[in-house]
Amino acid sequence: MKKSLLYLLMFVCSVSLFSSCGDDDDEVKYPIDTDLAGGYIGKLSVVVDGNQMGTTENQKIAIAQSNKGANQIALSLKNFTFLINVGDIEVDPCTVKAIDGGYSFEGQQNLDLVAPLGNCPISILGTVKGSNINIEIGVKVGAPLNQQDVKATFVGTKLTGNESSEAKITGFTFDSDIVTEQPVIDDEKGTITFKVSKDATNEALSLSPSITVSEKAVVTPASNVKQDFSNNKKVEYTVTAEDGTVKKYSVFVSGTNKVVVYDFEDWTVDTSQSTP
Repeated sequence: MKKSLLYLLMFVCSVSLFSSCGDDDDEVKYPIDTDLAGGYIGKLSVVVDGNQMGTTENQKIAIAQSNKGANQIALSLKNFTFLINVGDIEVDPCTVKAIDGGYSFEGQQNLDLVAPLGNCPISILGTVKGSNINIEIGVKVGAPLNQQDVKATFVGTKLTGNESSEAKITGFTFDSDIVTEQPVIDDEKGTITFKVSKDATNEALSLSPSITVSEKAVVTPASNVKQDFSNNKKVEYTVTAEDGTVKKYSVFVSGTNKVVVYDFEDWTVDTSQSTP
């Protein structure tokens, strides 16, 4: 009888141990590196307290394997903007689950955004099906901006890795007589400067530049759209490459040149060097 009880106890323990090991072995690890990780480019729409604040084309979002767990990702959105540029949204981790035709993921994190926003709760909820991605981003803004509820929707596709990353302004010119020296582009500093006539009025400094950019890149504001360069204003241009890489340029008047006009209506003979 005692031996029977001993054998029964050993059997139960062995089954429990086997089941425990089996559960660990059967844990599903999703292929995040191949199915999810990478860059995505698409359209980001922002709504604040139910009011549409506009959309950003060619926005880039990056997903990577989180180092905090096997089925978790880190999501990054650079230079998130609604009323102001609030900084980078980086939520790590977001938990991944398998769904019909792809994966879903969600995560929450408090982030320190730029002043005056301060610390804000961020929520992420998204799906990836094939190369298509949909993400809902929620930001709860505190007292500095009157407890605003920000919701951003991102709809995009996965980058192949063959897209161009070049984001440069390659040409910037004005067709105006008040521009005495055409713009000089400084890629390293991200500035474009030009000179105008000393007599240029504020009204005359409303100018429409002709702009060329890297192949497959886009620039905002667009080429041939009038901008106000009066009173030392700096106009910011943003170039977005095919893969979502962004470069910004600040354009402004660097100085004035007095235009001297010569004619033969009034002239005198200089006799100071005449010999007697």
